[in-house]
Amino acid sequence: MDVLPQEMGTYYHPIALQAQAIAARTYAYWHINQGSTINNSTSFQTFIPYKFESLTPATFPDNPDDPCASSNLNANQRIICNAVAPRHYISYNGDLPAFTEFTGDVFDHTISHPQQDTLYPYLLGVDNPISTACDANDYGHRRGMSQEGASRWARGNQCSYAGTGDMPWSVRWERAEQILLHYYTGVHIRDADHGNARLTPSYRWNPLSIDWGTPDNRPPIMYHGQVYNITVQVQNTSIYDWPLNGQSWALSYHWAKAGAGEVDSDNRVWTTVDVPKGDPPYSFTLTIDDIPNWGPSAYTLKFDMVLQTYGGTFWFSETYGWPTYDVGICVDGPCQVFIPAVLKNYGP
Repeated sequence: MDVLPQEMGTYYHPIALQAQAIAARTYAYWHINQGSTINNSTSFQTFIPYKFESLTPATFPDNPDDPCASSNLNANQRIICNAVAPRHYISYNGDLPAFTEFTGDVFDHTISHPQQDTLYPYLLGVDNPISTACDANDYGHRRGMSQEGASRWARGNQCSYAGTGDMPWSVRWERAEQILLHYYTGVHIRDADHGNARLTPSYRWNPLSIDWGTPDNRPPIMYHGQVYNITVQVQNTSIYDWPLNGQSWALSYHWAKAGAGEVDSDNRVWTTVDVPKGDPPYSFTLTIDDIPNWGPSAYTLKFDMVLQTYGGTFWFSETYGWPTYDVGICVDGPCQVFIPAVLKNYGP
């Protein structure tokens, strides 16, 4: 709790803070497992004793044995407690902790650790296209998770927090594991509270960008009878490469609508080369021309990867439990949108 507010503060996106907490916990766990000693300098990871208690307005928890169970925490302390609550960590080669060093920010592409080929195969440089504008910069050694990049992915914005501007990106990640599996290659996330149980499947993927072919690069209103060609840049975040020896890999999608159900699309774009885990990403140009006849309204386009082998065809979401990437689509005309009421902060 003293590391997180010093390393990132509380103004970054909550999902990014949760990813940072997992990376920081793993980093300390790796050093403990190695029998090494770390200090609170930037040579390792920084923390200031009582940094948690000094978060504005300074408040000492009324439950010192379990600070996050206190009844008098301020809003910033609650943000930190929410981020550190899951005792998850990153593992490689079994349930051992990985050496999850991280950096402040990196422009366009992270870099590999000098010993990536031998000691740290998970510290591979990866494409980071969201960090190419607004406040993106090289800050730190540029290896592992980018703190500001993590917030950009969580916000779906090329600006790392609201105070730096607003440049919407074409994808937004809603789970901390998407961030971590992007920056660390071929790893798993485990739960220390449940016997180091593995929380991530072996086959995963992330969308890095979607080119919708519109002036603002937002999803267009789609109409029955029309054909839409989009390009999706995909990163293989699995623990395995995606080879072509007796296997085929494709990007596809499902259509869904509340009250109408869900249908699988037959439109699939297959890879033409082996796709290694981590980097580089692979671009799919996908045709969408099969909108179900559910009437004009809001639909959900659920992107999903497909593996085809001699044993059958397997959707990542259904077979391995890796969630689809969902995008709301208005079909056959503008959709009615209900704007939630904005409530003033009258206190607890």
